[in-house]
Amino acid sequence: MYHIVVNCWSERKAFHLTSPDGVGNWTNRGLAYDPTANFVRYTDGTVNHWDKMERPGVVLVNGHVAAFTFAVIDVPKDQELGNDNHGSKVIVVPFDGVAFDRDMQRIAKAGKAR
Repeated sequence: MYHIVVNCWSERKAFHLTSPDGVGNWTNRGLAYDPTANFVRYTDGTVNHWDKMERPGVVLVNGHVAAFTFAVIDVPKDQELGNDNHGSKVIVVPFDGVAFDRDMQRIAKAGKAR
């Protein structure tokens, strides 16, 4: 199964789409991430909030996503001024790709059984 994360700049959210061949039959699996939600959570309890999250990338380990990378900023771009503390950053967010792949295989099998 092929996966893409599409950043919808007008909604400031991103969506997860899948395809069996990476060419056609794309299925919208729903919201991939929303920077206004408490979704950037680390195992130590830290929760990060970002005004903008874009340019998602993945880090693969043994064929599974182990982390996402994002370009982020904590204020609207027009509020980021020189010599302040709001410069854009790249963050790394750990991800359990083994569990995700297992769950997606289960969903794909259930879809074929129908």
